[in-house]
Amino acid sequence: MEARVEKSKELANIISGWFNAAVQGDGKYAGKHLSQRNTMLLVGTDPDEWLRGKAATAFLSNEATESGGHVKVNIGEVEAYKEGTVGWGIAHPTITLPNGKKVQPRWSAVFHKERGQWKIVQIHASVGVPNEQAFG
Repeated sequence: MEARVEKSKELANIISGWFNAAVQGDGKYAGKHLSQRNTMLLVGTDPDEWLRGKAATAFLSNEATESGGHVKVNIGEVEAYKEGTVGWGIAHPTITLPNGKKVQPRWSAVFHKERGQWKIVQIHASVGVPNEQAFG
């Protein structure tokens, strides 16, 4: 029998918790929810933010710890789905930086169920720019 794609409140809660952890400076949240496999991948907005495995976990944990109490996040709508041992989700938060600037990244994650626990195996965050600006 073929597995069905269904909405996942559990994964949506992990995603919401991700942004709440950044607001609170909880660097341990990343370590708890990221896969410890070398194939775990972070693709961020900066060209140098292409990290795997332990380097990605360390970067994300450190980023959450440093942002604690300094940023505000309106998570907005979160969508998450699962099929068997694979899940995925998206968010379009508004992040207010310490200088008051607001950033609206497009954020997505892919999850895999490892030993009965959902773990993030890929995160992608980007700031959208119009095609004309990016490609001319």
